[in-house]
Amino acid sequence: MPTIEQLEKLLTIDPEDPFVHYGIGQERAKLGQHEQAIECFDQALAIDESYCYAYYFKAISLKELGRREDAVEVIRCGIERAIKAGEAKARSELEGLMITLK
Repeated sequence: MPTIEQLEKLLTIDPEDPFVHYGIGQERAKLGQHEQAIECFDQALAIDESYCYAYYFKAISLKELGRREDAVEVIRCGIERAIKAGEAKARSELEGLMITLK
């Protein structure tokens, strides 16, 4: 995976690329920077609300911050989007994550 700095350079080329925002969020989460990761996942979702794995990892960051109820709501929203987008694998993974939060 590219570094945060490399991904941020890509944002200068295309600031509307949800994958780049998602990638920065992933890297921030790995560093334990969950608030910043959530912001990145939110940016990815603002660009493409069907980016199902952004919901998944946003929920994980929320869980890491002790915000269980917020994580559950994000998962519910992600499941709805996955159903609308026909993303069966993402739906299944979000449902699995929901089970771990209960």
